Amino acid sequence: MQVQTQMGSSLVKLAAVVIIIAGLISAKAIVIPILLAIFITILTSPLLIWLKEKGLNSAFALVSVMVLLIVAMTLLGVLISASLQDFALNLPVYETKLRDTLSGFTALMNEIGFDFSQETLLGLINPAKLAQFTSELVKGFGSALTNGFMILLLVIFMLLEASVLPQKLHAIHADASSHAAEFLRNVKQYMLIKSVFSLLTGILIYISLLLVGIDYALLWAVLAFLLNFVPNIGSIIAAIPAVLLALLQLGLIGAVEVALLFVVINIVLGSVLEPKYMGQGLGLSTLVVFISLIFWGWVFGPVGMLLSIPLTIMTKLAFQVNPQTKWIAILLDSEVKE
Repeated sequence: MQVQTQMGSSLVKLAAVVIIIAGLISAKAIVIPILLAIFITILTSPLLIWLKEKGLNSAFALVSVMVLLIVAMTLLGVLISASLQDFALNLPVYETKLRDTLSGFTALMNEIGFDFSQETLLGLINPAKLAQFTSELVKGFGSALTNGFMILLLVIFMLLEASVLPQKLHAIHADASSHAAEFLRNVKQYMLIKSVFSLLTGILIYISLLLVGIDYALLWAVLAFLLNFVPNIGSIIAAIPAVLLALLQLGLIGAVEVALLFVVINIVLGSVLEPKYMGQGLGLSTLVVFISLIFWGWVFGPVGMLLSIPLTIMTKLAFQVNPQTKWIAILLDSEVKE
């Protein structure tokens, strides 16, 4: 009887998870702006706190943060839109160059004695699909920001609520307050450190591509910044369009240079410096990274892919602070801690 009760309880929980996922998919037009607002709030709240500590009035501090945010989002949106439009206009030219490059490569391989088919290579490296993937990835994030007014309103109310949230949780339950405080502290630590290193990655990529002479350096830098939130494979995906464009513009040596730039920048920042500041308990296993990328991409589309790791990290931290669900956090972790 007890076994049947436990099985029934497990089935109810599983059914609840399925219903929640279905609800997220059907309501993603509303959920995505809310998620973006949450992450923006996490990133901007330290600045708001710092302004208050410097003696600025709460209202003026909030207005200052909002003005800075509006200016940053507007400039970024204008620059990305201009780059994407120009890239779309020149796309047929790049497709022709890529086909010519692949044709020369297959001819060379056939002369050496390898049986290469140009159609097979075009199936593997389809210039139209690569360009479409790049455009949709950046446009997907940009389209989520088109409803910027609602996101800004959400950020304002979330920043106002953040100051009284700990007291509310403590009034509900002391343990809930401590768990929530630890959860928010870890999430803020992850988001801030990851955002800083992602920004540094984007800036270094932008400067490097400008020096090399690659077209649309800003577009590839923004892509590197966004995909830096996806460990292991994000930097690889971000490098593909820039390396292919370098191959068309500068030849094989230029493509190798660009590839090495991406490798060096991501190794120094992502593998050497970032882990020193990230702290313990914020890593995910490689399998979880891939699964979360597929899952959140399926639920929320391109924006879900970009937010997949922060969302999974938040889920893991939520499980970690609760003793009853800590075992799930251990399964998601990148290493076993004694």
